[in-house]
Amino acid sequence: MEARGSSPSHSINQGGKDFMKERKISRRAVCSAMVASLALGVLEGCGSSSSTAASSAAGSGAAASNERITVRILKSKAANEVAAEQMDVWKVLGEKFNMDFEFDNPPQDNYNERLNLVMMDAQLPDIIMDMPTTEVLKYGESGVILSLNDYIENDMPNLKKEIDKRDGVEKALTYSDGNIYYMPMLDEKVSGNMPYIVRTDWLEKLGIESPVTLEDWENYWHLVKTTDLNGNGTNDEIPFSSYDMTGLRNFCTAFGCLDDFYTDPDDGGKVHYGPIDPKYKEAVTWMHDMYEKGYIDPEIITMDYASFVPKLAQNTVASFYGPLGGMLAAQNATMPASFPGFHVEATVPPKGTAQIHSYIDQEPRAIAAATITASCKNVDRVIALLDYMYSEEGTLLINMGIEGTHYTMQDGKPIFTDYVMNNPDGLSPKNAIGTFTFAQSSGPFILSQDEVTQLDDDAVNRAKQDCIIPFLEESKKYVIPGSTSFSSEDDAVRRAVMADVDTYVDEMIIKFVSGREPLSNWDTYVEKVNGMGIAEVIDIYQKTLNG
Repeated sequence: MEARGSSPSHSINQGGKDFMKERKISRRAVCSAMVASLALGVLEGCGSSSSTAASSAAGSGAAASNERITVRILKSKAANEVAAEQMDVWKVLGEKFNMDFEFDNPPQDNYNERLNLVMMDAQLPDIIMDMPTTEVLKYGESGVILSLNDYIENDMPNLKKEIDKRDGVEKALTYSDGNIYYMPMLDEKVSGNMPYIVRTDWLEKLGIESPVTLEDWENYWHLVKTTDLNGNGTNDEIPFSSYDMTGLRNFCTAFGCLDDFYTDPDDGGKVHYGPIDPKYKEAVTWMHDMYEKGYIDPEIITMDYASFVPKLAQNTVASFYGPLGGMLAAQNATMPASFPGFHVEATVPPKGTAQIHSYIDQEPRAIAAATITASCKNVDRVIALLDYMYSEEGTLLINMGIEGTHYTMQDGKPIFTDYVMNNPDGLSPKNAIGTFTFAQSSGPFILSQDEVTQLDDDAVNRAKQDCIIPFLEESKKYVIPGSTSFSSEDDAVRRAVMADVDTYVDEMIIKFVSGREPLSNWDTYVEKVNGMGIAEVIDIYQKTLNG
């Protein structure tokens, strides 16, 4: 399912030009020495306690003692990463499994174009990482990439254990033909990183609490509209803004529906399409009212992420919608220098007449991370390598790097060293991590909370603990897994219908909210969406989810 408003999700990839700085020779020497020692099995963070890691190594037939082989890998490169062949993690893995890696490592923005070219070649890479899940079935059915069912069952104890303990992941990985074709990136992060964010320093000036109900939001916006909170002598404050209509439309959850396809547990798990739901009309009516009162930034209709960020720097926006790291943390890190006292915090999901708590991404989080192609000559060796990445030892290596260089163990927990947190070359923590591992982009591994928590500031951690985690279980009842796999025929129908529906719905919601289309024409709008074939798409989702 295509998620709305996903463009800012890669905000951690900004600032990559820091990597133009050369890494110091002394550090390179230390890392080289650590790589050599790790190749001999000295990975002290987990020691011998990881039985699954040991079984993986045994299952590989003592991989490091086998003949050295070359493994070719296609993998995208995030902006905050060095080239894959320079990463210490890949060097450790190469020595441990007696492999040399040859990378095709295009930038993320050019990855799909490069993938299409690669797939036309008769000789494919051994491993293809980051293939869109929507493309996997096509190549699996044609035999270009291998089915992994038997390998996961018999030769990948670490991955199998992780799949078995996560509800819904096996179903999400399994395509309509019964096969699993890719290894996932399994995410221990708190899902749902796009909350509503408010200026808490302005809340304090106004003497009110953080908004919870829709009435609270309207009261806050009214006070913002009528008060010179930034002290510049004019009421230029903007009560609410967002980088597009997504932020405003997601208030529909306070009325009991989602801004996309969702399942309703109170209706026998039936699939609904939010934008034609009667509850959604109530939401749009409220949005229009807020817009008419001047509480909604009119530029929300045309603004994109790139133009929204400079707007936030003007000290006029009282509340907005955006990612925890890319906006909440970034604003708290940069704005106080120009505007003393500036501070923002996340809010709980807005409460209305029939609330669905919605600060959640599509679950379960199982991102397509690695496929093995029919060109691979050493499948068993490659399987052993990839399964190791899901072990305790492999998870620690990929998330935290090399012990003593990138992290140390303190009270049984891995803690980043100053190489990450106070980098001698002036790299940000995320850019420093990008010099030794691919953990911040994607891959066949478990993204650990140990890494994420250390990089988050206090406001982000509070947002997770107070505004997201308490509502996760309820939210999951409604959200359709993002990795839901359709048959080729159903997916073709779904894509064709939704290409037209999405365009029309987006246009009409803008018109209803702005008043360019009267809400008295809502039924006509719904009839047109129905006439475009939305019922067939709902049936496709229902059939697929029912299995």
